Amino acid sequence: MIKEIQAKTVLTHHEDAFPTNWDLNPYRGCTIGCKYCFAQYSHYYLGFDDFFKNILVKTNVADRLAIELKSKKWQNEQIKIGGIADLYQHAEKKYELLPQIFDVIKKHRNPIFIQTKSTLILRDFDIIKELSKYTTVDISVSICTLDESIRKVLEPGAAPAIQRMEMLARFKGICRSTTLAFIPIIPLLSDNEKNLNETFRLTKSLGIDNIVTSFLHLRNKGKASFLETIKTHFPHIYQEFSQLYTNSTLNESYANTIKAKIVKLRNEYDLHGVFVPVAKAVQPQQLLLF
Repeated sequence: MIKEIQAKTVLTHHEDAFPTNWDLNPYRGCTIGCKYCFAQYSHYYLGFDDFFKNILVKTNVADRLAIELKSKKWQNEQIKIGGIADLYQHAEKKYELLPQIFDVIKKHRNPIFIQTKSTLILRDFDIIKELSKYTTVDISVSICTLDESIRKVLEPGAAPAIQRMEMLARFKGICRSTTLAFIPIIPLLSDNEKNLNETFRLTKSLGIDNIVTSFLHLRNKGKASFLETIKTHFPHIYQEFSQLYTNSTLNESYANTIKAKIVKLRNEYDLHGVFVPVAKAVQPQQLLLF
């Protein structure tokens, strides 16, 4: 079900930068369908029960964004587009909201951070190339595994990981930075030597600027749902996997072992880049009369 809505506001602030403090989401709900998605249960607060099938389309997103960027309180802070739901999910083929958003961003010269796992972004390659002449554009693409048999289960609506990485590499030299988000790393499925090494090797060989990593977190109802996915599709690891997640985070000892391997790979491939958000604009101070 796709429902068109008129959003009252489109910019959302959160205290912890991930990697910026402001999000813009043209859509609520996501047809990419990642089984590990942390946001899928946010739909319950809206009265919908399926984050992957009930898609809300903010058809007025560009108009609202233009209004909010004109606010005297706005400090030209970098905006992440696609924090809750993928901005280039399947509905974007029909609604084409991103070109409208980019037009507003260009007029205001506001820095942005694009996060996606869809190759549909290549449709707007020339638009983004032109936009980057006026403001800072950073782009990140996330993957969880290079193994297609695993990817098809965990990210059924996404493009193959290698295609995403090759797409990201095309923005090298156009955007300020290109970052591969190896997120989430899933124990016993995507943390093996072959997948770890090949991910870092491809990142380097494709000329991608940086790679960030994070382990799978299993919170609230998402834990039972993901464990059921493991039990159904990867029963041979279910018992061990369950023991690694006695709470929402990965067993610390196990995590430290994988972290050590990642540090070694960073050194081997010289991938130590750190993303730095664009600093917010400094508002001029009013001169005192006395």
